[in-house]
Amino acid sequence: MLVKIHQPEFLPWLGYFNKIRLCDLLVIEDDVQYRRQRFQNRNLIKTPTGPRWLAVPVEHEDVRKKICEVRIMNKIEHGNFWYERHLRTLQANYGRARFYRKYITVFEEVYDQQWETLADCNIAFLQALFKILGINIPIQKSSELQLETSKNERIIDICKREGAEAYVSGTGGLNYLNEGLFKMNGIDVLIHDYVHPVYSQRFMKLGFLTNMSVIDLIMDRNPWT
Repeated sequence: MLVKIHQPEFLPWLGYFNKIRLCDLLVIEDDVQYRRQRFQNRNLIKTPTGPRWLAVPVEHEDVRKKICEVRIMNKIEHGNFWYERHLRTLQANYGRARFYRKYITVFEEVYDQQWETLADCNIAFLQALFKILGINIPIQKSSELQLETSKNERIIDICKREGAEAYVSGTGGLNYLNEGLFKMNGIDVLIHDYVHPVYSQRFMKLGFLTNMSVIDLIMDRNPWT
């Protein structure tokens, strides 16, 4: 069994999913510290004027909170809710894309549930995107495992509990993973070196922009071709 452990990001980029589709299980690390101004509550889409954040407003951005404790600010601002602004932004920038009409209803269904917590919202979007991308693996929350370890030991603990023979990491893992420790515990570390594809984006006068939310790609084409 191959396991990937990742924090719950909001509408992640293509590389996030490319690692996951190689695995048998995704463990969502929702009981680690929430980090402001990262990808946990926001991501980028392309617009005629350049990249733009789609951000989920959260209550009291307390850096001491765990991700699973962060609540969404579901209140009306400037005459509408945050998710209504998101849908209008997607329509304005991808409304003429090839698969917009096919997939926008998927996002509308997730937004309409008006989630209370950021982690649950992000997981719901991940599951919806799994269906679009043809990814069929289960998701396990780390908060349900009641872990007491941290860092490398935490990853190893998760892999052992899930019966994993290997852990899939991005190249960033080379900076902190102790591969010897994994080997001692009978777990292989597989480094996934993702090469971002160049495809025909909207608003190409701006040039190609990498690392946009996966939305940027699926609205126009099949991401795996």
